[in-house]
Amino acid sequence: MLKVSNSLPDIAVLRGGKKDFKVSLKEGAEILQSLTKIDYKPLDVLIDTDGNWTLHGQPTDAHYIFTIAHTVVDTTHMMGEEYQALARRMGIPLLFSHADRVCMDREDMYRILRQQGFKVPETAVIRAKAPLQIKQLQSIWSKYHTPLMLRPLIRKDNSPSKLIRSFNDLENAVGDYHSKGVDTHILTYRKVPTSSVAVIPNFRGEHLYTPLWVETFAGNKEIPNDSSLIRAYTHAGEYKKEQMKDFIKKVYEALDLSGPVCIDVIPYNDNYAVVNIDTAPSLRSDGRFMQSLQTTGVDVGQYIHSYIKNSL
Repeated sequence: MLKVSNSLPDIAVLRGGKKDFKVSLKEGAEILQSLTKIDYKPLDVLIDTDGNWTLHGQPTDAHYIFTIAHTVVDTTHMMGEEYQALARRMGIPLLFSHADRVCMDREDMYRILRQQGFKVPETAVIRAKAPLQIKQLQSIWSKYHTPLMLRPLIRKDNSPSKLIRSFNDLENAVGDYHSKGVDTHILTYRKVPTSSVAVIPNFRGEHLYTPLWVETFAGNKEIPNDSSLIRAYTHAGEYKKEQMKDFIKKVYEALDLSGPVCIDVIPYNDNYAVVNIDTAPSLRSDGRFMQSLQTTGVDVGQYIHSYIKNSL
C-alpha cells in the first residue's frame, strides 16, 4: 500500500458545505468507503452549511487539514471559497473540486465544438437580462421540432431540464426560468439512448483513459434523470470501442479540458453528436460517470490511489 509518510495521514475527504449539503455527504461517504477498502485511513472532514469545519467531532480549519494531509478530495460542490484559494497557495491538490470547474456555459461549449467540426444540436438561447418577447418564442416554436428540451444555460441543480410539447408549456417554462434570472438553453430533444463516457487523465498508463460507456434510457415522456435506467455497453466490438475513444479524446482536447469529466453523446450518421459535457461529474456510485468508470473494475478509491502514485 502506498504511504507518503508514517506521520501524515494520506488523504482528507471534505464533505457537506453550503451548496448541496446532503448530496455531498452521500458522495463523500462513498469515497471514504472506497478508500477504506484499499487500506487507506482517510480523514472525514465535515463542513456544515455555515462553513464550520469539524474532524472527529472537534472543530478544525482548512489550514490544519492542509498541513496534515497531502491530498484532499473536495466533494462540497462549492466554488470561490477561501479554503480553495488557500489550497492553491499551499500547493494542495483538491481532487474533484468544483473550484477548478471549466467556466464555460453550454452554448460556449457548443460554439467551440461547432467551430472545430463536431456535430452538436442546433440551439437557441434566451437571456434573463433581456426582455422576454413573444415573437422570439414564436420564432423558436416554428423553427425547432417538438418535443423541445429546455435547460439552464449554466447547469443549476435547483433548475432542472424540462421537456416541452406545446407552445403554452414553452411560454410558461421560459417565463419561469426568466423570472428566476436563469438563462435558458433550448434545443430539439431526440429520444435515443444517451451514451456517457468518463474521461480520466493520467490513469492506467494513458494520457486520457476512457473506460466503456454507459447508456441512459429515459421513459416515454421524460428526459434522462437520476431515476433513469443506466446500462453498460459491454457488447461493443473493438472497432466501435476505438471509434468512441478516438471521438471522445478529440472532444476533450478541442475544449482544452483538464481533470475528470463525463461526456454525453448520441448517435449521428456513422459517428456521434455531443449533447452535454459535465466538467464536475457526480461521484455517486449510481451516477453516469462512476458507472462508466466501474465498467473496467475501477472505483473512485483506486483512481485516487493512482493519482497519488503519479504525483510522487
